[in-house]
Amino acid sequence: MQYKIQDTVLLFLLVSTVLSVTLVSILIQDTYAQDQLSNITESNMTISNDKVKTLTFENLSNFFGTPMFVETSHNSISSITISTSPLKTQDSYNATGVLRDVGNVTEMATFVTTHLANGKSNSVGKGNFTTSDGDFANYTGQDVGSTESSGVEIYKGIQIFNSNPEGKLGLLDNVIGMYVYKYWPNGTTTGTIWEWK
Repeated sequence: MQYKIQDTVLLFLLVSTVLSVTLVSILIQDTYAQDQLSNITESNMTISNDKVKTLTFENLSNFFGTPMFVETSHNSISSITISTSPLKTQDSYNATGVLRDVGNVTEMATFVTTHLANGKSNSVGKGNFTTSDGDFANYTGQDVGSTESSGVEIYKGIQIFNSNPEGKLGLLDNVIGMYVYKYWPNGTTTGTIWEWK
């Protein structure tokens, strides 16, 4: 009975997270689209078959300002295949980076990724940031991924943080982060997180 309640609670939390991420994605797309509609000029649009196409938005700094976190190193810890149909992997990593108003932090995370057709994927996971003196902030994350023809993997998603409001990482308590992580075939990685205020 206790396991059934725990499973129900976990399922509720997972569904709530998915719904929250979906709503946030829609709000971001709508807000960004409304902003971009007012900036359309002939230099950044094409008209084809009565459809207007604007340039893609790659750098969230134009929208959210200075990043709150920039990754400086990234190491894969493990990758396990947990299902083959569809292909699902569980990937764990640790990273270091610089967090705004704090300095150096360490990140550890595990994400479960469902690999879809045409190089697409979606992932759900959990992780944390830790300072050198042991203060920490946890997060849950969800993203969508794509693989370019060059082999570069790009993951764009959202993280919802919680932490001790009185701690060194208290500035992350109840913060929503929007992120872009890129992985090149040669092992190079970049990760950037912006705060959605």
